[in-house]
Amino acid sequence: MTPSHRSRPHIRWSSFLRRINVENKGLKLLSLFLAIFLFAVSRQPKSDIRLIDLPLQFSDTMSGVEISGVVDRKVSVQLRGPRDLIRSLTSNQISVIANVSNKESGDRVVQLRPSDVQCPDGIEVRQIEPASIRLRLEPTMKKSVKIEPHFMGEVASGKEVYLTTVDPPAIEIEGPQSQIEKVNQILTESVNLYGRNNNFSTTVDLETPHTSVRFLRQGPFKLSVEIGEKRLTRRITNVPVQPLSQSAQSAGYRIITKTIEVELYGPESAIEHLAASDLRVELEVNPSITDLQAAKPQVRLPAGADKNIRIKTIPLELKVKRN
Repeated sequence: MTPSHRSRPHIRWSSFLRRINVENKGLKLLSLFLAIFLFAVSRQPKSDIRLIDLPLQFSDTMSGVEISGVVDRKVSVQLRGPRDLIRSLTSNQISVIANVSNKESGDRVVQLRPSDVQCPDGIEVRQIEPASIRLRLEPTMKKSVKIEPHFMGEVASGKEVYLTTVDPPAIEIEGPQSQIEKVNQILTESVNLYGRNNNFSTTVDLETPHTSVRFLRQGPFKLSVEIGEKRLTRRITNVPVQPLSQSAQSAGYRIITKTIEVELYGPESAIEHLAASDLRVELEVNPSITDLQAAKPQVRLPAGADKNIRIKTIPLELKVKRN
């Protein structure tokens, strides 16, 4: 073997070492810097700091149980650590999480421990205030409630709201039992009626009655409003009752009261010209009843009458007697 051949392994090994040295130089410098920094920090004098009004969070509760009512969610913590690290601390670097995962429903006391505080490495938790909190845990409840429109302002002069509909008309809500039991309806956000004189539709969101109440359906919801001419009440007296059917008369039935009073409620233009002769009052009798019976009058309006007219008879029932 020649001298040149004997030197080749040595050359390759030297080249490998030089390459490793160059490639890892940055990593070595970073490691050295971190070591110096940690040493400097560890040699710093210790300082204390108190952070107040930190938000208190809660771990997940047991299935079917949740926190009810308003809980004081602010705590203070006293921390100790290297001076520079303590001075640079901000409240958003600290979180306090109370453990309620093993608590059943009822009035409960939860202890706050140093292990509940999450903070940067090198920081020691010295104290938590308050050391415990009281809260109420309740069963989770669901319920379906009606959605009611919430209006502000007045429609145009001479107009009024006839009908409002929300689609869907109800929503399922969820939350602590005591809160859900208090809710009988959910209001929409405010809808301005000022100056409106025609039917309209819009989309609305819902008002949350309590922070603990949750909606199980996302909005928006469709609100439709029907607006028409202002309505009034008019009474028409001495409206004749139509004779009984031929079969009823043949069975011996006769009407004791011959005329009634009819109360109409509707748009003024639709009812102001109606007369007693325009109304037809009919009775239906039950042939299985052999003596005196009460029958409810049915009032027929003229063809083409406004569909918004409401009818009430006085009296509400008439007596029909069999001879």
